[in-house]
Amino acid sequence: MLRTQEKLLILGQIPLFADLSAPDKKLIADSSLIIEYKNNEIIYKEGDGPDALYCVITGRLKVYLARHNDIEILEYLKRGRCFGIISLLTGEPHSVTAQAMNDSIILKIPKYHFERILKRVPALAVQFSQLLSRRLKQKEGSKKKIFESTIVSVFSLSEKGAASGYARSLGTGLMAQTGKKVILVTLDENTGSGPFFIDSPFFDESAVRSAISKDPAGSDFINIAGTSKKIIHLVAFLSYLTGDYHYVIVDLQSDISDKIFDIMKQSDMVHVVTACDGKSLESTARLVAELEGQPVDIGRKVRIITSETGTATPLPFEERRSILKHDIFATLPQPDAPEYGRMIRRISRQIGDCLIGLALGSGAALGLAHVGILKVIERENIPIDVVSGSSMGALVAALWASGKSASEIELGTAIFSSKMATLRLFDLTWPARGLIRGRQIRRFLVSQFGEKTFYDIKLPLKIIACDLERREEVVIEEGSIVDAVMASIAIPGVFEPVMIKGRALVDGGIINPVPGNVLTRTGVSKIIAVNTLASPEDIQKSDRKLSNIFDFIVNTIEAGEYLLAEMSCQNADIAMHPVLPAADWYEFYKSDKIIKRGEEEALKYLAQLKELAVVR
Repeated sequence: MLRTQEKLLILGQIPLFADLSAPDKKLIADSSLIIEYKNNEIIYKEGDGPDALYCVITGRLKVYLARHNDIEILEYLKRGRCFGIISLLTGEPHSVTAQAMNDSIILKIPKYHFERILKRVPALAVQFSQLLSRRLKQKEGSKKKIFESTIVSVFSLSEKGAASGYARSLGTGLMAQTGKKVILVTLDENTGSGPFFIDSPFFDESAVRSAISKDPAGSDFINIAGTSKKIIHLVAFLSYLTGDYHYVIVDLQSDISDKIFDIMKQSDMVHVVTACDGKSLESTARLVAELEGQPVDIGRKVRIITSETGTATPLPFEERRSILKHDIFATLPQPDAPEYGRMIRRISRQIGDCLIGLALGSGAALGLAHVGILKVIERENIPIDVVSGSSMGALVAALWASGKSASEIELGTAIFSSKMATLRLFDLTWPARGLIRGRQIRRFLVSQFGEKTFYDIKLPLKIIACDLERREEVVIEEGSIVDAVMASIAIPGVFEPVMIKGRALVDGGIINPVPGNVLTRTGVSKIIAVNTLASPEDIQKSDRKLSNIFDFIVNTIEAGEYLLAEMSCQNADIAMHPVLPAADWYEFYKSDKIIKRGEEEALKYLAQLKELAVVR
């Protein structure tokens, strides 16, 4: 049986529980069981009574309805997904069967503990109510067809054209990235132009079906007219559509009215699109404040999307955020820019719970193997939505996220052309806080990143450092890229700590050498982890000798890091270990051999990488 501390580590990797306080997590850990289900084993059957909340830790499950001698699969569940919630909260028997598709580990919170947790942890009760809302929507009196549906409203005060274009693109993106059913709903107040009139809370299925057409991009589309007086009928219609569609995208009009607020209340997400000029941002800030003040808090559903369409000189990112007083979910470039499609893909995959994350670990020179991994990922078009990195993995991740290709990063390793060239990067200092000052390395980083911040890069990036004084992990995702990388590679005792916001930060590898759990906490459901640290067996195959103070410090740290890295990799969908035993931690001048080793390792896992990218 797992100890409480081990359960706490698991809870930290489930998005539903990750942000809870330490006491709340301990309550859940003490109240839960960890159970292993074998391939094809039934967790519960359709008609069974409510007994527990279940969360997938590892493995995959399918949720289905029995159909005579066949089954109708409604959903596949992977790590982080919870199920059994509807029966627990309604007291009704399970409406579906849940079955393991391979050997799976499940966290189970029995009913009597679950009820106590809801009373003690209000934040969790709010999250469960949202989840319940998405799963209860279906046609009244009909058999369940969709396991979970989501209504996304798209609204703008200033960018109606950009918002409508975004709504269409989002519908197309969700269909392509999830393989699920999507419908775009537009509202037309001009009663003569809408193909479908809503004048009753009851809907004829054949009439609805005939009013639905195909959007030019391929998703279903319906235009609604005559809704101004009977908003309750429109809200009922949106709920009706969730019986047949996994995603309902509503393109709202750009006027503020009770009708708009009511639709937002019905929605699971509200995407507010705003232009990037000061006036538009201020109007959007007032709108969001008003939404947050509604009796039903719409504000928690809001995701602000800034659009650079039609804005001659967009305000800088930090200034936009300062005016909005709210996080910016995404920024849309001009629709004809290649980045627009990439942004739509990432947003679609985030909403669709199918993000793929790449965790690049520490390893000093051996971390150059990450470049070989990236070469294969690029060549085979494996989609990566978020990347995290510790130490050397942070440097490679930052270079790649900033827009450099793997081949360009490989060319950049020419700076390590020889042992002497490598040593020139290490400027020794009087060892008050570190043996190496790091000025030469900072100059190298500035040559690669300039003054770039996290906002300027192409891919969401999480860099890991360690606050040595507080002994806690620090996830850096804003500010200077150079400062973040410097902190993450600052091996304690070798390099001086890096001060960021008053905190002395050092090498992220000492606390989280392969940061896959950081990706899980941000909603990533599929994780590729790369551990380049040498195992004890690798060390024994080599002829390494500890000959100086640097060797003793680095090898002492890496011995502990390896164990942490292996634990982290156990939770990944794919875990690679590209190590070149003949290379030592400082031998960056062996970059060609180390990179080749990474490429070889990725090719070994190519079939699994392609499988991970398949839309299900």
